[in-house]
Amino acid sequence: MSEDDLCRERAISEPEGRIASVDALRGLVILLMIFVNDVAGVRDTPSWLRHVSAKADGMTLPDIVFPAFLFIMGMSIPLSLGRALGAGRSRLSLLPKVLTRTLSLLVIGVLMVNRDQHNPGYRGLWGLLMYVALFLAFPVVPRGPELRRRTFQVWRVIGVIGLVVLALVYRTTDGKRLVLGPLFDVSDAVWLRHSWWGILGLIGWAYLVASLVYLLFGRWREWLIGAAGLLAMVYVADREGLFARVDSRAWLAWAAPAIGWLERVCGWVGSHVSIGQCFGSLASISVAGCCLGTIVAGDSPIRTHAERLRWALVYAVGLLAAALLFDPLYGINKIQATPAWCLLCSSLTALTWAALYWIMDVRGLRTWSVIVRPAGANPLMAYILHPFVFTIASFIGLHLAFYKRPDLPVAVSILGCLAMAFAIVGLTGLIGRLGYRLKA
Repeated sequence: MSEDDLCRERAISEPEGRIASVDALRGLVILLMIFVNDVAGVRDTPSWLRHVSAKADGMTLPDIVFPAFLFIMGMSIPLSLGRALGAGRSRLSLLPKVLTRTLSLLVIGVLMVNRDQHNPGYRGLWGLLMYVALFLAFPVVPRGPELRRRTFQVWRVIGVIGLVVLALVYRTTDGKRLVLGPLFDVSDAVWLRHSWWGILGLIGWAYLVASLVYLLFGRWREWLIGAAGLLAMVYVADREGLFARVDSRAWLAWAAPAIGWLERVCGWVGSHVSIGQCFGSLASISVAGCCLGTIVAGDSPIRTHAERLRWALVYAVGLLAAALLFDPLYGINKIQATPAWCLLCSSLTALTWAALYWIMDVRGLRTWSVIVRPAGANPLMAYILHPFVFTIASFIGLHLAFYKRPDLPVAVSILGCLAMAFAIVGLTGLIGRLGYRLKA
């Protein structure tokens, strides 16, 4: 075959433009996330639609959705940060963007998860105002006319001020504050009542770790794979007691002062956030996704469809093998965020992406994705819109969750939850067409 023939064949087999399967997978995961969140309120659902208990060894469909989102978020990091690096920005200049997005996700997560602990007398109004403030505080500022841009910027300022005020006036059921407790009550020793950070908070911690790892190692996949493995081992070290055996190791005596200081720091951090889960196993999912994302980044040497599919399939098998090796330690469990669960879900998500890549980017069958595309393009909007709609309905006295009545057949309630998920995605698409998108 001549060199010209090779060039023509490569041009045909190489993908062009945006990777449609990445957006479709993100939209599909968001759709499933809305569905499983809604179906959790249905009585007597089949076991495969319920999370397994903290002591179980196994997983169901709802247990796969959250790690799938962490994985696809990791895949997007080389596409977004890599694009900025390719445009000439330094790694250091991207740190403020990463830290700001992390803080935004943590704030949203803390506010949403604490809504149910608010004083019942004001819970409905506080929750409604909180969601309105979130919509105002985190829009994507358009590049259009100056007046439109200024309007969005004013909304952002109003939204941020609103969130600050709502955080300050918040009271728990027993009268405690959400933030700055010791400034107002000497008996209150808690500066931030963050509970478990919420889903978006966990996403924020994983995003922080994965972004820092990518900024450190770039597109070097072997380093990213090694980092994912080390993060999984952080979970093991945290669970087994990282510093429990230090005193009995004579060869570490010379480092005793530094180790003691590190133990105190880890103890303080661990009192606020789970090191083993947030900085370990959950973060390893996003770093694993980050590694796969490098093969579809613009500067990737893996250019053809065949090369990408082959790499993704081998990678998925490797993740599965790692999950099997970790399984004897703690088993597979979402609530405990065990490494085997993280690696197995990463493998399944990689396989799902490979299938979507073949269907959409290789075969060109993209029409069907119109049903999930709005959620993929505007995921934060879709995720927040679901509880916001129910908050509005509850505030005005409308029983929107009528399809979850206990007297209805379970199948009817499940279909109602599925219809609600599609309705939320459709509403997200309508809002997106009006030019309004959310981004932390």
